[in-house]
Amino acid sequence: MPITFFSWDFMLNSQINHLTEKTAHASDKNFLKHQIVTAQDFGAQNWWCIFFSGGLNMQLEHHCFPCVNHCHLSSLQPKLREICKKHDVSYFEVPGYREALRSHLNFTAKMGVRPFQDDDH
Repeated sequence: MPITFFSWDFMLNSQINHLTEKTAHASDKNFLKHQIVTAQDFGAQNWWCIFFSGGLNMQLEHHCFPCVNHCHLSSLQPKLREICKKHDVSYFEVPGYREALRSHLNFTAKMGVRPFQDDDH
């Protein structure tokens, strides 16, 4: 049973950071910029988000500094945000789980709609 819980927890916390309208189809030739524009943070200063996600709520910092323990990512966030602003790189973040999940579900709902309807079928 614990492995099932941790598996669902990981999937929830990783997918709501990457599969949103702003991040899912973003890209950049620069490796670090690509890490930033293809993810979002949520609830970075919220103890529940940090605890329940195991630090996965700070994906931008995690992808730029993969060897840094998650307990230090929140102190890196203001610095990374400042660097992104300086270099005109989009930095996506939402306040918490509710907004991150809403953004993810809106995106997946839109992905479930056929782009072209064939009237004959």
